Amino acid sequence: MSTALAAAAPAVSGPHLAFVSRSAHFEIIANVDPHISLRMLNYFAQRDIVPSVFRARRIREKLEIRVVVPGLAEHDASVIAEKMRGQFAVAAVTLEMVVGG
Repeated sequence: MSTALAAAAPAVSGPHLAFVSRSAHFEIIANVDPHISLRMLNYFAQRDIVPSVFRARRIREKLEIRVVVPGLAEHDASVIAEKMRGQFAVAAVTLEMVVGG
């Protein structure tokens, strides 16, 4: 992350954000579904959050989705991960809280 981006990161605010030195990393495995990427992003949009990273990659009949959200509180990240797990097309969701990432 460049110095300019790191300096700009604290400008993001809200009750759902803890401190910017921690990032929530979501790894999602889902069945191929044309709407699943939007459904995953919607959990963040509902909280007025724009992830810093959103990547989706199709491998045969599965999608691997990676989402990174700097400053998201661990409790809020856990709630979002649990909601993601409730989607019919989602096979697995892994959440990792990374310090400095």
